[in-house]
This record gives sequence, C-alpha cells and structure tokens, in this order.
Amino acid sequence: MLESSPVEKELATLFAQILRARRHELGLSQEQVALRANIDRNHYQLMESARSDRKTNKAVNPRLYTLMRLADALEMPVEDLLHSVSEGYDVIRAHGQSLNDQDEF
Repeated sequence: MLESSPVEKELATLFAQILRARRHELGLSQEQVALRANIDRNHYQLMESARSDRKTNKAVNPRLYTLMRLADALEMPVEDLLHSVSEGYDVIRAHGQSLNDQDEF
C-alpha cells in the first residue's frame, strides 16, 4: 500500500482536531460519540488520532456515511464538520500542492 502524502496527513490532522474540539464542547467521551454514531470506539479513537489503522498509520479518510453519522453524533451539520478541512485544503492548493504531492509543505 502507498504511504499517505504529507497533504493527506495534514488534512487528516485537521479533521481529527475538529472531532476532538467538538466532542470537548459537548462534554462527551470518545465512547459516547462512537455510540451515538454507531461506530466502533477504536475506529473513532483512530479518527481522533488522524489515522485509519494502527499498523500502517495511514491518514484517516472516512466514508461519506461515516461522516454523516459523526456529524449527527456531534450535533452539527456535515458541512461544518468538513469546513475547516476544506479551508485547509484551499490553503494547500494556493501553495500549488495537491493530494498527490509527496513533498512537504
């Protein structure tokens, strides 16, 4: 499997920060969010760590349905859940990089 690019890792980190911040705003544990979203607690913990699994440390890249369930669990529109990640991607693109770039930014 291919390694995640630095850009993918940065976007995954932004996503993880959003999850963590919103969970703290609501005063919820990781387990409570996972239960609300009907996902495995370990899977949620990995998302908050910006990783898809513990073996490869690839950047997290959740499916659309998972994003929708997370947004519901965190009591926010999916658009808000992804807003900061989208802004981060815009900044990266403005610097001439894409998700396929392997160079550090």
